[in-house]
Amino acid sequence: MNLEPIFSMDEALARLDDDRETFQMMIELFMEHGPKDLAEVRAALSVGNATGVARSCHRLKGAILQFCAPAALQACKELEASAKVDNLAQGGRLYATLEQESQRLLAALCQVRDKGIAA
Repeated sequence: MNLEPIFSMDEALARLDDDRETFQMMIELFMEHGPKDLAEVRAALSVGNATGVARSCHRLKGAILQFCAPAALQACKELEASAKVDNLAQGGRLYATLEQESQRLLAALCQVRDKGIAA
């Protein structure tokens, strides 16, 4: 089990000049689009489309980066890097890690959203 912080709300808010409403909006967008991007990674991986995996990982990585989520970011970077060199031999394992870390991030963001930090 990964015990490092899932994401850094302080760092993410600092990037937004402590604009909590924008942060809440970012959470909503990620909760809507993150699972779709992850599904696109899985779909491309299932057909061996390295270019598609790399492209979808890159988009997902940009979204994850906004939340300062190190484990999810690292998992996304590793899968993207392997896809960029057309090496999907470890794709299933790398995707499983990405999916797990993305789910952890989504759960943490859901808790923040439900607490309503913008208030």
